[in-house]
Amino acid sequence: MTPFVMKTTLIVATLALLAGSAQAQEGTAEGLVAGMERADMTYRELMEVMGGASGLMHEGILRQNPQMVKSGANIILTHPAPSHDPWAIMAEEDQAGFKSSLVAFDKLLDEYSESTAAAASERDWPAASQALQELNTACVSCHAMWKDKVK
Repeated sequence: MTPFVMKTTLIVATLALLAGSAQAQEGTAEGLVAGMERADMTYRELMEVMGGASGLMHEGILRQNPQMVKSGANIILTHPAPSHDPWAIMAEEDQAGFKSSLVAFDKLLDEYSESTAAAASERDWPAASQALQELNTACVSCHAMWKDKVK
């Protein structure tokens, strides 16, 4: 197994354990979405915006520009909900698991975005790069779990 696959497997296993506690601590996917502004975009379009934000953070790290990193992180930290319930993209039998993932991954995206921006503000570029790598690994892990189940 490659290091990436091992790390992804560990993240997925950790998320499975956290999913129940994440819902208990931070509410449900319905509560998460209800607390957000609704955007006039689909879930796919929202993911494209989030990918662009990650790219902005990456470019900010390469240019050693803390403001670019902060701007990208802010997009992720304040992202709206799509115009529809995100779990509606899944078949009925996959919706409960996807809802748990939404809650758990939202917390991870916030944590890694904040860590990346904090390290960039300190001009600790290796730490910013590492935190962004963690963010990207979380994104890829979620996509690996769910992309083939979208209806």
